[in-house]
Amino acid sequence: MLDKKPTTIGRMFDRIAFRYDLVNRVLSLCIDQTWRRITVRNLAVEPGDRVLDIATGTGDLALRVLQSEKTCRVVGIDLSQEMLAIASFKSGRRGFSDRSFFVNGDALLLPFHDGVFDKAMVAFGIRNMNNIEAFLDELHRVITVGGRAAILEFSLPSNPPVRRLYLVYLTRILPLVGRFLSGDDGAYRYLTDSVREFSSPSLLREFMRKRGFDLIRSRHLFFGIAHLFILARKQQPTEMI
Repeated sequence: MLDKKPTTIGRMFDRIAFRYDLVNRVLSLCIDQTWRRITVRNLAVEPGDRVLDIATGTGDLALRVLQSEKTCRVVGIDLSQEMLAIASFKSGRRGFSDRSFFVNGDALLLPFHDGVFDKAMVAFGIRNMNNIEAFLDELHRVITVGGRAAILEFSLPSNPPVRRLYLVYLTRILPLVGRFLSGDDGAYRYLTDSVREFSSPSLLREFMRKRGFDLIRSRHLFFGIAHLFILARKQQPTEMI
């Protein structure tokens, strides 16, 4: 059983923060950047929107939103102080400091008022949460009724040959390259295990519907290695109606 306590996850990402962007680019052959562009396009940020980036990491997704819409504002939240420091630096270097704010916090206890955000997003962070339904409840709480959310996460391909090939990469190559580039063996073994053990897209869709979201879009990316969900908040979760 993977240890997904917030303190454990935060410390792990603190350790690899200084090489995180480099390792991501190498391990994904820069495809992760394409996935983020697709996510931002589907989120459909509008002028003046208040956008929450959950598990913001080094801020890549937040920066893409800030680039795409010149009057929106973005708040990024993450468990790792070191990752947030990098995100803040990158945002300032690109001239976005007046429209971005980065805060240390837990996605299961978001420190924001109800309905304060028009849009919300999380990229490659939901599998690190130890209670997906509690996270979805928090996500539902902080966005406006009708507000849109995007969830981008790794998944396992359903096509058997592609799945076998990907599992070889995931279990044998990725941990070695991650350790070589970052100097941290545990973090990239955790990444492998967390992808293999994570819920299927079909189960996640069921969670989302039960927690009060309409599913606008659900699509595989790059043969099913990643999956994108686009959601809209309903009035209240189905289980509470």
